[in-house]
Amino acid sequence: MNDLESQIANIVEQNGYSLYDIEILKENDSNIFRVSITAQNPITLEDCEKISDIISPLVDVYNPIDNEYFLEVSSPGLERKLTKPNHFKLSLGDKIQITLQDKTKIIGILGESNENGFFLDKQYFKYSDIKKAKSIFEW
Repeated sequence: MNDLESQIANIVEQNGYSLYDIEILKENDSNIFRVSITAQNPITLEDCEKISDIISPLVDVYNPIDNEYFLEVSSPGLERKLTKPNHFKLSLGDKIQITLQDKTKIIGILGESNENGFFLDKQYFKYSDIKKAKSIFEW
């Protein structure tokens, strides 16, 4: 899927957006190929439709899932999963929650990050120490 991901990233960027993530998941017995995009301004339904229309033929050719699936283009949302080093870099200064491998949950402000890990309230964590991470939006 790396070639497909890089082609999708190029298309998304050529249209003024950034590729946040690509996921393959199953929801309610349906396979979903989810492409999350970001931009300087909030992502609208029209933005998602535009990118979906452009990448749909490409995804059909690559057929990333063996069975029938739905292509979904969306914003990653206010509370975003942080799974890649770039996700952490995009969330610097945000409040996040991490779950360690031993299931301990920690909430704090995301500080500096690099390719190996990040600081959360002045404590350094390696990405390999983390089971899950997400940004937290407070109303």
